[in-house]
Amino acid sequence: MVDDQEMIRVLAARVLSDGGWSVATAAGISEALALRPLDFDAIVIDTRLGPERGTELFAQLRAQDPLVSQRCLVLTGATVDPTPEGVAVLFKPFRADDLLDAVNRLAGRRPTDNGPRDGVRRGLNG
Repeated sequence: MVDDQEMIRVLAARVLSDGGWSVATAAGISEALALRPLDFDAIVIDTRLGPERGTELFAQLRAQDPLVSQRCLVLTGATVDPTPEGVAVLFKPFRADDLLDAVNRLAGRRPTDNGPRDGVRRGLNG
């Protein structure tokens, strides 16, 4: 979960945790990259990360893994923000159920399932 707004990160992490996901959060691009996001089952990225752009993070991830768009969800509060082609989008404000449903769909639509990976994973909360 990558968002520069702490409140959004905390609330989204809680929603996803309550939905059975283990969640790692980051406030910006360098913090997100340090978490090794390509190991995640789902990557949620806000389009605006303070002075940075979520599209910059997405471009770096796609350079490493061309199929990363299949497990990315972009959050945006504006219809004019550019979003990468082929990436799921969730518009702010959103309901908790909408976020959880979107992440669950991402995990289900991946072409291969190699089991749980580090990062955001289903069913690890006890």
